[in-house]
Amino acid sequence: MAAKKGERHPLVVPASKVSAEARKRFEADRKQRIDDQAKILSADDMAGLYDPKRGLFTTLGGDFRPVTMDDLLAFRAAVHDTQRLHGQRKGNVPVPGAAGGILAKQVINLSAPVDRQLASKQIHTVIPVSNRGGVVQLVTNASAKSNVSRHTVMVQFLDYDKVLADGNTALEAARRMVAGKLRFDCDCGRHTFWYRYIASIGNFNYGRPEDGFPRIRNPKLMGIACKHVIRVMATINAGATFNLFAKRMIETGRRTLSNKQTPVTVAEQQAFIEQLTKERAKAKRGTVIRSTEESKALRQAQPSYQRQQAARKASATDRAALRAANAKLRTQKADKVNKPASPMQHTALMEAMKAQGYTAKQIARVMSAVAEE
Repeated sequence: MAAKKGERHPLVVPASKVSAEARKRFEADRKQRIDDQAKILSADDMAGLYDPKRGLFTTLGGDFRPVTMDDLLAFRAAVHDTQRLHGQRKGNVPVPGAAGGILAKQVINLSAPVDRQLASKQIHTVIPVSNRGGVVQLVTNASAKSNVSRHTVMVQFLDYDKVLADGNTALEAARRMVAGKLRFDCDCGRHTFWYRYIASIGNFNYGRPEDGFPRIRNPKLMGIACKHVIRVMATINAGATFNLFAKRMIETGRRTLSNKQTPVTVAEQQAFIEQLTKERAKAKRGTVIRSTEESKALRQAQPSYQRQQAARKASATDRAALRAANAKLRTQKADKVNKPASPMQHTALMEAMKAQGYTAKQIARVMSAVAEE
């Protein structure tokens, strides 16, 4: 819900309150995960130590049924496919020391269409509330059906340390950092039970790792991010407003030389929302989030795009016809078309080349080539 002019947005609260709330949620999630260990299909189970007597179930194939040994093979194949996609495995061999992280645009492109749709329809507000050494804590609104008012998304920019010291202006350093790879986490259930495992095996997870295979909710490992993360990535990828926030991150880091947490004040949060709203209105983006392929298909469906393509095709046809006509003329009228240049033409060519800054050697090479023809 947007705030009226002069009023504070309902999601704008002191950073200390948001941080305390987020710590409580993440810690509760960790404790619950430990308590549920007996229900988890763990990495050891996936490695071949699973005992069928445990009676774990899966939804692979569409039915709710007991996990079989064939299922474990299918699960491992899905893991390997995901790791190959993110450079963590080459063929069937893990890549030691493979770089981690993922680009903001990749998160959007690899996300499930249903999650992009939910992000577009339900999640409209993103606010950065603190930064600690390149790790940004952001909040988003929750959907109308949620039992909470906001969710916390953590984003770690992996190039922060590098751009802090690479000799560029703060704004240019910020742009490079934002365009680089990152890791993320979210406190919502969708991320916890569908996507944290994918982030862990893909090496772009921030926060606690997850080794429990999502055998019930996401046995095929489809998608990559929840609607809250997708909206955050769209905000990061959008441009000016987040770049200015990132610029202040760099300036603070260079000034303090410290990884101490820096809160975003209530006034700064409100200003961020207002500026982001103006940016969206000016760019006419609205709140719809699309993958690169979806955006391309939308452009191609526009009448103006189709007219441009038709014009390019016609122009290409005209150029081809002109080349064919010239080739025919050279063949049929060789004595006229291929007539050697006159001394006057040579002189004019040399003067023109001198006027354009060619050196004497360059002119000599050109004239020699003309003479050979």
